[in-house]
Amino acid sequence: MDSDIVIFLKKLVDELTDFDVESISNDTTIEELDLVSLDFVTIKVEAKKQLGIDIDLNSLAESDLFTFGELVDYLERNRQEVK
Repeated sequence: MDSDIVIFLKKLVDELTDFDVESISNDTTIEELDLVSLDFVTIKVEAKKQLGIDIDLNSLAESDLFTFGELVDYLERNRQEVK
């Protein structure tokens, strides 16, 4: 996993939620993180701005991601598709 994506996501989770980011693992569920749909819009905007990754929110929703690790993998795949 790309550590810059993990750091990026943990920083955003810290800003968007009250979840203790030190306890986030790849198996932490999205539900546990308490991310809501508006948070994913923020992730989309910041991923484009900070990492150059363009996320299609419809595709993201259809991906049926369950864990933090799956979200990291999704961003990694989208980064590779852009290159």
